[in-house]
Amino acid sequence: MRTGFSVTAILLAIIALAGCGRSTHSAYVTLPSANRVAGYQVDDDAGTLANIFGTPFVAGISPVSIVVHPSNKFAFAANQGENTISLFNVESSTGGLIEVPPRTPSGSGPSSLVLGAGGSLLFASNRVSNNISVYSVGSRGSLSQIAGSPFPSGPTPSSLALSPSGKLLYVSLPNIAAVAAFTVSPSGTLQPIAGSPFPVGTGPSGLTVDPSEHFVIVTNSLSSNFSLLTVDSTTGALAEIVGSPFTAGTNPVAAAFDKSGKYLLIANQGSNNVSVFALDATTGVPTQVKNSPFAVGTGPVAFAIDPDGRFLYTLNQGAKTISQLKLDASTGALSTSGSTSTGTAPSSMFIP
Repeated sequence: MRTGFSVTAILLAIIALAGCGRSTHSAYVTLPSANRVAGYQVDDDAGTLANIFGTPFVAGISPVSIVVHPSNKFAFAANQGENTISLFNVESSTGGLIEVPPRTPSGSGPSSLVLGAGGSLLFASNRVSNNISVYSVGSRGSLSQIAGSPFPSGPTPSSLALSPSGKLLYVSLPNIAAVAAFTVSPSGTLQPIAGSPFPVGTGPSGLTVDPSEHFVIVTNSLSSNFSLLTVDSTTGALAEIVGSPFTAGTNPVAAAFDKSGKYLLIANQGSNNVSVFALDATTGVPTQVKNSPFAVGTGPVAFAIDPDGRFLYTLNQGAKTISQLKLDASTGALSTSGSTSTGTAPSSMFIP
C-alpha cells in the first residue's frame, strides 16, 4: 500500500509540475549595427521576453527588416548594407535561427519586407534602386524572383503595407510626400493603380491597412501628423478623408491596428510615446483615447503587437530597448509592464 501510494503521489506531482509549465512563442528583432537578429521567447501569459539560446544570430550586413513565414519553419531578413536577403531555418524546439546560404540578391538598399497571403510571395522595397523586388517562396524557403521583377516604385520607397486580401500593395515615398499603390496578381506581378502615387503629408514613413481593407494610414514624420485615406473597393485607389491629415505626436514613424481593428496605434519617435486612436468604422474619423499618448522608451521607431492582442512592444532606438506594454481591449489604453535591453539600436520586430 505504501508503495502504491508513493507511486501515485509521484505521478500526481509530475502532472502538477507539467501543468505549471508556461506556454511561450518566439519573436525576432533586427539589430543593424551589430549585423545580427535577436531572438526571444515571449511568455503567453505575462508577455515578458527571454533570450532564445544562441541569440543574437548572425545575419548579413545591416539587417533592417525581418518576417517569419506562416509555417513558422523559416524567416527572411533584408540586409540593407549588402543588398541581400537572408533565409533562416527556425528550430522547432527552441525558436533559434540557422542561416541557409547563399543569400539572395535584392535590389539596392532593401528596407522593408512583407509576405503575401499564405506566404507564397515575398515583397522587398529597395530604397536606392527605387523599385520593389517580388519573389516566389519555395517549400523550404528558397526565393526565386518572378518575371518582371523588380518593379518601378517611385523614388526612395520605404515601408510596405499589403492589404489583408493580398491583392493591394502600398509603399511610402518620403522624397515626394506620396504613397504608391499597386494591384497584386496571383503570381505577384505589380500593376500601378490609376492616380498613383497619391499625395500625403511631409516625410511619409510607416503605413498600414485596416483589417476591413477600408482605410490606409500613413505616418508623416516631418509634418508630425498622419494621413487617413479611404480605399476604393473596386480599384484600390486612395483618397484622403475630410479633416486629414490628423495631429499625432512629434515625428510619427510607424502605425498599426490592434488585433480587433478597433484601435490605431502610432509610434512617435520625437516625443517618445505612442498615440492611440479609435476609428469610426464608417467615416474613419479618429478619436484619441483617454490619456493618450502613452510614454515609452527614447526614440520609438517600430512596434509589434502580440498575436493574441494583449501586448504591444515598441523598439526604442535611442534607449536601445524594447518597451513592453499591456493593451486594454475595451479602452485602448496602454500600461507599461516591462523593458528589455537590446544592447544596440533595434529596427524591426516580428512576432509570428
